[in-house]
Amino acid sequence: MNLSIAEIYEIFLQSGKVSTDTRHIIPGSIFFALKGERFDGNKFAKEALKKGSVLAVVDDASLSDTDGCCLVPDVLKTLQNLALHHRRKLNIPVIGITGTNGKTTTKELVAAVLAKKYNVWFTQGNFNNHIGVPLTLLSTPPGTQIAVVEMGANHVGEIAGLCAIARPDHGLITNVGKAHLEGFGSFEGVKKGKGELYSFLKENGGEIFINVDNPHLMEMIGEYPWIGYGTGEDAVVKASDVSADPLLHFLLTTSQVENKPVQTCLTGLYNLDNVLAAVSVAHYFGVEEELVVQAIENYVPQNNRSQYFNSGKNQVLLDAYNANPSSMRVALENFKAILHSRKILVLGSMKEMGADSRSEHLQLLQLVESLEFDACYLTGEEFKEIVPDDKRFCWFENTAALKAHLESQKVRDAFFLIKGSRANRLEQIADVL
Repeated sequence: MNLSIAEIYEIFLQSGKVSTDTRHIIPGSIFFALKGERFDGNKFAKEALKKGSVLAVVDDASLSDTDGCCLVPDVLKTLQNLALHHRRKLNIPVIGITGTNGKTTTKELVAAVLAKKYNVWFTQGNFNNHIGVPLTLLSTPPGTQIAVVEMGANHVGEIAGLCAIARPDHGLITNVGKAHLEGFGSFEGVKKGKGELYSFLKENGGEIFINVDNPHLMEMIGEYPWIGYGTGEDAVVKASDVSADPLLHFLLTTSQVENKPVQTCLTGLYNLDNVLAAVSVAHYFGVEEELVVQAIENYVPQNNRSQYFNSGKNQVLLDAYNANPSSMRVALENFKAILHSRKILVLGSMKEMGADSRSEHLQLLQLVESLEFDACYLTGEEFKEIVPDDKRFCWFENTAALKAHLESQKVRDAFFLIKGSRANRLEQIADVL
């Protein structure tokens, strides 16, 4: 069976559902037989149909005569084209968000503030890549008034590809820093890759929200009009009297309020940019400032991002979803600024650093030494050969060994920062502190 995108779309409209995993088939859905390095969805097409899918989109010619199968040249490309077709039919504002750090937190904050006035759909979890973005668009519920789409990338050209599918008409870049250097090649590569969102918005007359305090972003945007947020004079949404001890609070000034106190549940001064980005978007879309502040103050981070808790034995700042040189630096500097008599680091290595891995980990440890914390526990092969000759530093082969050591030490009355790349699974340590 051969069908056009328009014909597949008519079938999609009957249920509004797509599936990519036969373990979670939605009755009435269209199954897309995606392929990866270790799997081939074509092998599961018949199973998907038996479980209730009304159509299986495949690119294995041997299935061309199978009832219920639609043969296409490339299943992934067809999924993306269907999402683009659906995006054009939605006729709603789409806000694109990318950046090195803070994408997910900013996305969730933007969704929270806009939800005070609109029906909002936003990227679930980390569905922010070439598969996740199409799935996000295709799962947009009926009645949605605004969509917030997170876009991730680790190579130049990927954000441009995601923009071509999601077609955002509003957007922001949280920041640019040294991350995914294995794919981007350099910091300039990161700027070029993330900057593809600005390029798309410029080419299509979109609105750009920008942190006026970030010189890299201000350089990247050039002469194009923007809506600014930050602490500088050019900011439409401005913060003052900012502190984080450990939870972020500040005074907010916009055209509607002046020096309005805001107390968040987020740790770290670095989260100020994420909060102000959300406020600026809400301000633009006409959400009342009182409702915006309410949404910001009620937002509680999840999934090991900027989470603070008191275990009864120790205070813990858990920020173990991801790590790169720029996020490590701001996390460490923020932790240093917190007043506490005993501060201990638990650091996991940074992944996807490519040829710069050793030098970046060395620079990280030099920074830790200069900040003079009471102790620093390390895990990850990247640290093994470069641990400083200092009794405050201790390296462990894996997170399990580190956890066992900390459990045996029965540390009390300390403040821990747990930070590292997701692969280290450092969140496992939190329950013994």
